[in-house]
This record gives sequence, C-alpha cells and structure tokens, in this order.
Amino acid sequence: MKLYRKIFGTILLIFSFSGTAGVIDIDFNGTQFLLGTFESEESGSDFYRYGNPFTASANPVYPGTNTPIPLEADALQIFTHINTLTNELSFGIILEKPNGSGGGSFSTTVDWSDPAVLSFVDDPNESGNLGSGGPQDISLTWVDCCTDGFIISGFDPNDLFINLTQVTGDDLTSVIFLSPDRNNTRFDFPSDIFEISLQNCDPATDPNGCVIPPGQIPEPTSLILFAIGLGLTSIRCRRKSAVVF
Repeated sequence: MKLYRKIFGTILLIFSFSGTAGVIDIDFNGTQFLLGTFESEESGSDFYRYGNPFTASANPVYPGTNTPIPLEADALQIFTHINTLTNELSFGIILEKPNGSGGGSFSTTVDWSDPAVLSFVDDPNESGNLGSGGPQDISLTWVDCCTDGFIISGFDPNDLFINLTQVTGDDLTSVIFLSPDRNNTRFDFPSDIFEISLQNCDPATDPNGCVIPPGQIPEPTSLILFAIGLGLTSIRCRRKSAVVF
C-alpha cells in the first residue's frame, strides 16, 4: 500500500510540474519567444521575497521546493507568476542579486493593462501601491548590498499586456528571463535604448500553438510511464528479496 501511495504521489507531482498555468509571448527588442509562468499558492510579491527573512531582498525559490532560483550580478531578471489560489498573474523585475558585484541603475517607461497595480518590493518591508494603469516612468538605483525591482500584480492571465519602452541601465550586462523549467532565456544587455513587451499567447495565431518546445518542459505521459516503471521495478526487487532458498 505504501508503494502505491508513493507512485500516486509521484504522478501528482509530475502533473503539478508539467501543467504550466500560462504561456507568455515575449518580444525582446524584436526577438520573440515563449516563457512559462511560475505557479504557487502565494502572491507575486511573496514569491519575489520568499525565504528567511521573509521580507528580505529578492530570494525566490522554485515552487514546491526550498531551492533558490539562482540570481546573477549585473543582470536584469524578469519573471511571471500565477497565484494558483486566485488565478492572479504578476510580472516582476529583479535587478542584481543580494550582495552582488556593485551598484547600478535602471530606468524605463512601463505601461500595462488594468486593473493590475504596480508595487516596489526591493528592500525589506518596502511596499506601496503606485496606482493602476500606466504609463509610468520608473527610475531605480541600488548599492552593492542589495537588489532592486518591482512587481505589477493583479492581471487576468487572459487579458494581459505589459510594455517597457525607453529601457536603459548601467552596470547591467545581461537580461535574463527566468523560467520554471530552469532553462532561462538570456540576452546581452543592449548598449542602446530598447523595448520589452509581454502578452498572453494566442494559440490561434501562434504557429506553435503556444506550446513550449519539448525538452524544456517534460511530457506528462512519458513521465507517468517512467514513474510507473520505477514502481514496477521496486515491486520486482521486493519480490526477489523476499525469496528464501
């Protein structure tokens, strides 16, 4: 009975890992690609600040684990997150990593769909709603102890647009789109002013049907068969060990 419970638990874990709630269509300065959303039973701000201390500068973990998502120095890091309890989608930016290589700056004009609300969450206990809807000009600076960043929360995943224009920064060398499958998408930070836009992917118009290529997210059927195979192997091993000569 315990063995069957383990197999069933493994299958449930597989479904929770592979069932990405949303696929976002990204346009990074003219380059288009798809990005999966992180999923957990928490707000986007809490996902951003997960860990100990709870309200520390950015320290998200992979949902369902205690494994920190690796952050990098001198990097603009972007993610999307869905609260599985409320279906609320959030968009977040993390600049630098805690105790990174030094200070820096970032600025942009950001516009987004209502009724989502912009909040800053970079330092302990820093918060505050800055109103819904854009465009709003954002200018951030940070020192070598800390990160900086913001969250826009409250999107309906089916009614989403986010536009970042006039994006610039210093002491930033990379733009990294964080992915729940741990295969992040990376670009060099452009030397010229650039743009980023996000919207929910439309299967009717996307040539790939808004499906992230296999190999980035494991196929559920294959993983279930693998889990069952492990269970059968375990049963055979137990039967062999029980034989008395």
